Amino acid sequence: MFVIDNQLKTAKNYFSEQLKNLFTSTEINSMWKEITCFRFNWNASDFILNTTFRLSESDLLFIRSYVYRLKNNEPFQYIHGTTTFFGLELICDKRALIPRPETEELLAWAVEFGPYKTIADLCTGSGCIALGLKSKFSESDITGLDISTDALSLARENSKLTNLVIEFNHADVLNINGDLLNQKWDCIISNPPYIPTHEKESIAENVLNFEPEISLFVKNDNPIIFYDAIVKYAKSNLSENGFLFFEIHPDFSVEISDLLNLKGFINIELRKDLQGKNRMIKAQNA
Repeated sequence: MFVIDNQLKTAKNYFSEQLKNLFTSTEINSMWKEITCFRFNWNASDFILNTTFRLSESDLLFIRSYVYRLKNNEPFQYIHGTTTFFGLELICDKRALIPRPETEELLAWAVEFGPYKTIADLCTGSGCIALGLKSKFSESDITGLDISTDALSLARENSKLTNLVIEFNHADVLNINGDLLNQKWDCIISNPPYIPTHEKESIAENVLNFEPEISLFVKNDNPIIFYDAIVKYAKSNLSENGFLFFEIHPDFSVEISDLLNLKGFINIELRKDLQGKNRMIKAQNA
């Protein structure tokens, strides 16, 4: 056996020792709590009280499988199969990007200006933004669009899991057509692909090797291509004084602000994320 006994504290020591060069102690403790609570169906009190708990061989192998996969740079959320976003437990796998804290910040900002009668979430991915908004504005008519059929299947599963009704449709955000051209929205929100391909070499392995590139990268020669297309669509399809929210690449905050100004949007505001980087922008249709 890879541990000297089957005590819970021994397994935790093994888990921590194996991962100490890859994660901070805070990250390790957080993952350990999620794993054990999931495995044994514990609540927070159970986790604190069960200090003398003993593990079966199957339990130990379960923990070791997490260690092996984490050491192979696989994201914890994909291994675990779920993640928490804006108070919602969502299915999380390779079909879409892992929902991130910065996107929660964008969502919280959008909530400040609601409610909205109609909302479009463009490049919806796992559906996390659309579902987060629906959890706050139950009467809103919300539609999520994505070009990835894999992402849409995940979004629909998350809709069922959370019991939040969203319409998820297949669409190319760079070329929106059909009935969507006649739709009016009170809010359009998007976290589109925005990382230039030349930055691939600086992207962490657990992102580059596992998360879908289609949701991450844009060509170097036109890094704001999605913003250009969405702003054009929003100018025609946002209601008067309707809101537009973007998550952005910090390096292109000036270009996106200039684009919004050029297209006649008003009340343009940049906001920094918790790391102090320009990460999101808000504007209104005049």
